[in-house]
Amino acid sequence: MEHFLHCVLSILAGVLGVSLTIFDLPGNTFMLLSTYAFALLTEHEVSVNYLLMITLIYLAGELWESGMSFFGIKKEKVSWFTVFIIAIGGFIGTAFGTGVFPILGSFVGGLIGAFIAAFAYTYFKTGNRENAFYIAWQAAKVRFLAMLGKITAAFILAVSLAYMVIFK
Repeated sequence: MEHFLHCVLSILAGVLGVSLTIFDLPGNTFMLLSTYAFALLTEHEVSVNYLLMITLIYLAGELWESGMSFFGIKKEKVSWFTVFIIAIGGFIGTAFGTGVFPILGSFVGGLIGAFIAAFAYTYFKTGNRENAFYIAWQAAKVRFLAMLGKITAAFILAVSLAYMVIFK
């Protein structure tokens, strides 16, 4: 019975963690801490190598998202203030998209928010519609790649947590 409860809790932790990540919240951190908690507080034998691997997957997802979000659009030679505006637009879009259409809306809303923020700011600053559209399209692509990398890490962490509890 105890093993069944651990299995259910690990699956719920994985679902919650992935959901939090999709909503642009710290889901990967939640899953990393859940994995450590299961390893330390239950009778599952977990190797240090396994915990190191989980930690590296977590770090890879976080570094990928941060690097893509901040430096991906920077290659278009935009200012750091523009990067900040795009990040705020992506966050607002995620929040709005979540309210309109939970889960998938969070993802799409973040893309649209980054696109609108980049277009509006660049057009306001330069008055060039083609350049503003180009920068906005690049911002949406970078946001997509950043989110895709972090969500991929979230799925890997969720499956690893469930595997650790169910099969070990």
